[in-house]
Amino acid sequence: MFARRKFIHVAALAGAAALVAQSGAFAADKTEVKLASTVRQVFDNLPLYVAEQGGQFDKHGLAVQIAHFSGGGEVVRAVVSGTSDVGMVAATSAILAIGTGQKLKIISGYTAPSFGVLYIVKADSPIRSVKDLAGKTVGFSRPGSVSHTALIAALNAEGITDKVTMIPTGSPGDSLAALKTGRIQASWFNAIQAYELIEKNEARILFGADKYLSDYQQGSFIATEAYLAKHGDTVRKFLAAVADAIKFTEQNPAQAAKFGAKDLGASEQHVVINLKAAPKDWWRIGAPREKDLAGAMAEAEATGSLKQKPSYDTMVDKRFLP
Repeated sequence: MFARRKFIHVAALAGAAALVAQSGAFAADKTEVKLASTVRQVFDNLPLYVAEQGGQFDKHGLAVQIAHFSGGGEVVRAVVSGTSDVGMVAATSAILAIGTGQKLKIISGYTAPSFGVLYIVKADSPIRSVKDLAGKTVGFSRPGSVSHTALIAALNAEGITDKVTMIPTGSPGDSLAALKTGRIQASWFNAIQAYELIEKNEARILFGADKYLSDYQQGSFIATEAYLAKHGDTVRKFLAAVADAIKFTEQNPAQAAKFGAKDLGASEQHVVINLKAAPKDWWRIGAPREKDLAGAMAEAEATGSLKQKPSYDTMVDKRFLP
């Protein structure tokens, strides 16, 4: 009996070892992609989390590692330096980088028009309109981000740009902390997380980015010309996997919410609410629409940091679209 148990134990260990070896071989067969993205909690990221957990990256033979950064400028630097292979970034950040001579290409649009970025104030704040921001300090995430360009657009529209102090505050958590301590009087926040603050009577929505950014390419995917020259097939598989994940997200909102709620820092219920509120075909893999990219270009120019206005064909590389 003892000998038989020992035999079963050894056989089980051998079987387990074989499974581990098989799993390692399977992982080795996948192509690694290092993806840089903006703040983890940004709603744009949901299909990326779906692709991770729903198997779309696996289906296309990819092992994707997602790294998160505080804003578009940091994502651009990660891609340009080679720390990351592909970046998901605000189109304005891509335009600003290309306009300063960086060898980058927009390989696909992603989210358009503007949606999911809000400006909030404390629930008891006397600020009731954008005009009330005159003389105040307002936060945005990082230069060139959607939160930055939306704020500039709002202040320009109300004619108070020179009367407001704008400062970068980083992540939504840092932004909220600065708001609560009084260092700033209004700041950006993710719509998906704002619901909880509103329910707790901790904050009030001042305006949404979509009020001032209508024709606007919000998110886009970028890569360097050097990476595209060597890894075109990998880029094509990556975009196809994201397209599959977008389709899954739209057809299975409840399951997509389960996949993404933890990373988004929100409840599944609030993720579903945001999915229902999103514009139709908001996520889209394909060449950016010219009117949307023109809107992003206008906001890039409004930052005052665009040295040279690049053409559509200079910015966009359509060769790797699925």
